[in-house]
Amino acid sequence: MHDELPSGIQEMINNLRLNTSTDFGGLACLSGSMLRWKYTSGATNDRVTRMAMRPGQDLVGTALRTGRTCLSDARSTKASTPGRCPLMIAERLLCAIAVPVFLESSVPGAVLLVGSRQPCTFSPDTVREAELAARAVAASHARISHPGVSHEEKLFRD
Repeated sequence: MHDELPSGIQEMINNLRLNTSTDFGGLACLSGSMLRWKYTSGATNDRVTRMAMRPGQDLVGTALRTGRTCLSDARSTKASTPGRCPLMIAERLLCAIAVPVFLESSVPGAVLLVGSRQPCTFSPDTVREAELAARAVAASHARISHPGVSHEEKLFRD
């Protein structure tokens, strides 16, 4: 199901990382109860693509559970800020934005993450750009899964 993501997504991830001036960009898809990083840009090693993780109480898990964008940066260091996920630790990311991607229904099926290896504060424009990229990924997936049916039509049918 999620393996049907179109190949143009890698280019989207690369462009998002460059446009947001972040060090890492990636898309993790749910496969059963596990998240697997299908597309990455700026990874320092290939461990990330072999990484399978259960969504937990961290940044990525919170974005999946709540269906809302989560961020961890220099401005959001409160007790309520979700912790760093295994990917952030492996890639030495200090700040990140995790955006849920709604592939098939009203429940997120993937997470888009961009992150920085240096302390930073994300601008509202950077957050918005990540959210727009997540919508573009969902729209690309909808075109592959349901040719001839717009993403909006699919949402109203479900």
